[in-house]
Amino acid sequence: MIDASDGLPAHIAILLNEKFDFSDSRAAMRKLKGMTRELKDQSTSTPATSKVSTSDGFKAVLSGGLDLFGGLGACQAPPCRIGYASQIARSIALMADEVIVGDSFFGEINSLKSRPTNNDLFPLLVDVMVLKKIQPLIEAGILKFSTPLHHFCSSCAKPFEERIDILTDQVLREISSSLKIDRSGKKPTLDFTQVYSPGVLIYLDSDRTDGVSDKQIIRESLKDSIRATFFDAQSASSIGGSVFSNSPAGISALISDDRRSEESWNLRAFSAERAAHLPWVSGLSIQQTLDLRSAANAALPSLREFLARRLVSTPSSLNPFAWMDTVAELREQAATARAELEIATSRSASLKRSATGVLGLCVSAVCLATEGPTTALGGLLGTLGLIHGMPAPDSNHSKEIKTRPGYVLVAAEDILKHAN
Repeated sequence: MIDASDGLPAHIAILLNEKFDFSDSRAAMRKLKGMTRELKDQSTSTPATSKVSTSDGFKAVLSGGLDLFGGLGACQAPPCRIGYASQIARSIALMADEVIVGDSFFGEINSLKSRPTNNDLFPLLVDVMVLKKIQPLIEAGILKFSTPLHHFCSSCAKPFEERIDILTDQVLREISSSLKIDRSGKKPTLDFTQVYSPGVLIYLDSDRTDGVSDKQIIRESLKDSIRATFFDAQSASSIGGSVFSNSPAGISALISDDRRSEESWNLRAFSAERAAHLPWVSGLSIQQTLDLRSAANAALPSLREFLARRLVSTPSSLNPFAWMDTVAELREQAATARAELEIATSRSASLKRSATGVLGLCVSAVCLATEGPTTALGGLLGTLGLIHGMPAPDSNHSKEIKTRPGYVLVAAEDILKHAN
């Protein structure tokens, strides 16, 4: 039973506690339809503001296509969305102490009719499928939801929108030549390959295209993307977190507005995405990723810093092989860490065996000569217990090895080996 709490609204907790058989889509749809009234009641009873995060750790706010429920910047086909969930678990959710996404369920639930059709419910059902995929992250307290509401008074709303307009025009001047609308198919499509990475094609409804120029559609769509990035940046700022986005255009606007260095923002998003493709880490399930967080918790901060230093010193724009070099160095570190751990373990075991043999023999010999065989046996057993309880001479060295970046790969490989 999962209870509602800060960062987990009641309506999402209800969906997590309910069992859905997605192999029978009709049954799953009927169940969801029967929950509509309760979901609406619970969503409106959720406080408009709540403490999403109270920790001092590294917090990541997902934006753009990285927000699994935002509906922007990534393919929305169910198989792709399920795949994104696993990738984010192996990357950002591995590196960060907490991962924050917007509560898109609130608006989706409350926009439903009192008697929704299957077509009305289908987007919510897909969201539930993705939600179930990342349920282990939620239960572990790693992934949390923030309120989707952004409040502005009239005096603040106008300058904010003016700021977004200026930044939209600025980004348009840089990438407008690559943004195109194709009206030749059944539905017009907007090519946003330069706005998100990986690029996406957006299918446009007739109410957005009829009587509207391509230039206007492109500008409004880009403005929506940039505005969403700024809202997520506000959420991150309120909890002392960092924005992770797959929208170079949105991040570029954010950098320009805040006068930050470009690499510092790109690095944070880039290194987290790349972590999903680290050796052995890329083969982990979500539950195995949680196991890795536990097994290599002392090494994860150093891995994060290692990736940051390497990607700053050799930007991928200047060196296309920078990531390959980084992975090669991590593999080398992992091999060294495993070899040193094996040496430390074998040395510790050998030392204990030697101590047992020499010290135990001496104690037993003395007892045998002075007090008889019964006392000799007791002395030997006591000595064995004492030696067994002694700390390994190399335990401090082993702990130090387990704080190195390469140890994360060692732990990931061991988890995969034990699973097979």
